[in-house]
Amino acid sequence: MATMHFFLPLLPDEHYFSRIARMAVLTPTKSMADFFRSWFSVNQSVNPLKDYQAVCNGLITHSKATMCEDLLCRHTSAGFYSHFLDVERRRELLKGKAKCDRKKLFIPGLTKVQNANCWRACPQCIEEDIENFGTPYWHVSHQLPTAKVCTKHVFQTLIAGCNCCGWENIDLRKNPLPEAICPKCNHDMQESSPTAIEANVAIQSMGQELYLNSCSLQCPMNERQMLRSVEHAFGDAIRSRNQEYWETKTQVEHEFWDWVLENQIGNYFNINTEAELHELLRLESVINNPTKVTPMAHIICLAFFNQIGQPNHDGLSLVS
Repeated sequence: MATMHFFLPLLPDEHYFSRIARMAVLTPTKSMADFFRSWFSVNQSVNPLKDYQAVCNGLITHSKATMCEDLLCRHTSAGFYSHFLDVERRRELLKGKAKCDRKKLFIPGLTKVQNANCWRACPQCIEEDIENFGTPYWHVSHQLPTAKVCTKHVFQTLIAGCNCCGWENIDLRKNPLPEAICPKCNHDMQESSPTAIEANVAIQSMGQELYLNSCSLQCPMNERQMLRSVEHAFGDAIRSRNQEYWETKTQVEHEFWDWVLENQIGNYFNINTEAELHELLRLESVINNPTKVTPMAHIICLAFFNQIGQPNHDGLSLVS
């Protein structure tokens, strides 16, 4: 097992796992898997799925307590998902190892999100990071479930895998650093990347702002604010139309699904049928059972209501 002799500083917007990967590359070791296991005490794929949970042991073991919360919020997806957790579940993020604690951190629908378990990168960031820091690295903002394009290079679609052979980077133990050329077939992975559309920009804008404006895990300023935003926006839409409630409700729901299909919102999820998409994005479920639906459902619904002119109760700046 690898022995640590140094500790690399985190780079701007760098994912915590990315720092460990850079350290592994620079450390003489026969096994990349052993190196990661020495940090996280687990022997499993190192991917972005539930990083806010898996990283806790490493953070608590190797970081000062005062740094732990900031690292979670700024260098994992915890800053994004914290908006969908209540106070007690936010605090559990800082407690660490107990299995009973990890169960409380369950967030619905994570495995249903497209690219949830593979690492994504921006080709232009790869080049700039090599020039500025001597190495490419994985950015947190590129791993958010709302991300389609690079937040810095807004016309650059993120690389999620190889369109030629289907390869995806789902384990940093095998491919620790980002690259634009497929390691399996040598195809340039930035070719034939899908283009982001207007709805993608609105959804990504909200996700990025949630990540950047995460409040304290221990003392959140507005508990459950995001969880009730769709309910408030839906109520505003109902009240703004001079019609019977059920007539307006049906009308809004039809408009929502027309918008979903027109903007190919299903591409955000791993689904096989339209019925699965309806199950994930049912307005009634988002409103009545906000903690039991994927966070993406909240964001997608709010992007729709913003598009039809309803106020955004969270003060998040959406691009419409």
